[in-house]
Amino acid sequence: MERCKSTAVFNIMKKILILVPDLNLQGGVANYYRTLKLDADKNVTYFTVNKQNKQTPFETAKRLLLNYFRFFYMLYRHNYEVVVVNPSMDTGKSYFRDSVFIIIARLLNKKTIVFFRGWLDSYEEKIKKSKFKSLLFKWSYASAGSYITLGNIFKKKLIGLGVPDKSQFFLESTVADSSYLKELDLDKKHLSFKKNISFLFLSRIEKEKGLHIALNAYELFLEKNPGRDSCFLVAGDGDALSDAMEYANQKHIPNIHFLGNVSGDRKKEILITSHILILPSISGDGLPNTVLECMLYGMPIISRITAGIPDVVQQHVNGYLTESLDFAVFADFMSTIASNEVLYKKMSENNQRIALEKYTSERVRERILKIYNSF
Repeated sequence: MERCKSTAVFNIMKKILILVPDLNLQGGVANYYRTLKLDADKNVTYFTVNKQNKQTPFETAKRLLLNYFRFFYMLYRHNYEVVVVNPSMDTGKSYFRDSVFIIIARLLNKKTIVFFRGWLDSYEEKIKKSKFKSLLFKWSYASAGSYITLGNIFKKKLIGLGVPDKSQFFLESTVADSSYLKELDLDKKHLSFKKNISFLFLSRIEKEKGLHIALNAYELFLEKNPGRDSCFLVAGDGDALSDAMEYANQKHIPNIHFLGNVSGDRKKEILITSHILILPSISGDGLPNTVLECMLYGMPIISRITAGIPDVVQQHVNGYLTESLDFAVFADFMSTIASNEVLYKKMSENNQRIALEKYTSERVRERILKIYNSF
C-alpha cells in the first residue's frame, strides 16, 4: 500500500507562541499539538494555559494571573511575532480566559491567529444575547484579524458574531494519528467484515456525543439483522459513561463492550480491527479527531450534519450523514453498509485514500506550518 509522505520542509522564520492546554490531558486540542510536535521547530514555543490537576478557585485565579503576567513578559522581552490562541466556544471559562490573552497580544501589536476548536450553538446564542459578552467578543476575538476554522460553517458563524468578513480565514482540520498505520492490513479487515462486523463509538462519553442514540440504533440493527454476527465497542470515558452502561444493561442489549479510555496498544487494536464508526454528535464538536482517525484506518463514517463533519464526509462516498436525531435513521445506515460488502469495501478504501492525502500528522503539520509562514 502506498504511503503519502511529504517531502516539503518549512523553516519557520518568525517566532511563534502557541497557547495550548496541558498536553498530558485527554482531548482534541491536547492530542492535536501533542501529535504534531510543532514546538520541535526552534522558533515555535508552546505556552500552557491550564493544568491537568484540579485546583481550588483561589489556586486557579492565582495561576491565571501569573499566566497573564508571564505571557505579557514573553511577548515583550522575547520578541514573539505571532500568537496562536486555541479557544473553544463552549464554556464561559475558556471564553473569558482566552479573550484576555488576545487583548494582551493585540495591545502589544502582535499578529494574532485564533484557531477555534469546540463550538456549542447554545453558547453562541448566549454571546449574542449578552451585551457584555458581545462587547468582549468585539474587543478580543473580532479584532484578531486571522482565523483558522475546522469547517466552513464556523466562518459564517464568526462573521455573524461580528468578525469582519475581510478578515483572513484558513480552513484546516484536526489530525489523524498515523502511528499504527504500518500494522494495518486493509484486505484482512475487509475479510473479517464478512464474518463479524464491529461497530465503534470512540469519543469522550458526554451527553453531546449522542451515545444513547448509537445504543438504540445498534439494538434496532440487531432486530433487523438477526443473522448478522456483530458487536458494538464503546471506547472512551466521561461524565455520562455510568449512565450509558446502566441504560444498556437495563435494555439488555447484547454484544456491547464498554472499554473505557483507550490508548497505546489497546487503541491500536481497536482502530485496526473495527469496521464502522458510529458518532451521532449532537453539538459541541469542531471536527472530531475520531472521524479522521477512523477514516485513516479504513472505516466508513456514520454521523450527523454538524460542525466540520460535512467538510470531510460525503454522502454515499465515505459514509452517511443526517440532520436527524432519530436512532432508526442510524440503524438504517448501519444495515445498508452491513448488508453490502462491495459498498463497505469502496467506502473503506475511499476513506483511507482521503485521509492519507489530507489528514495524517505529516500532512497537517506541513499545512499548518505553511500558514504560519504566510505571515
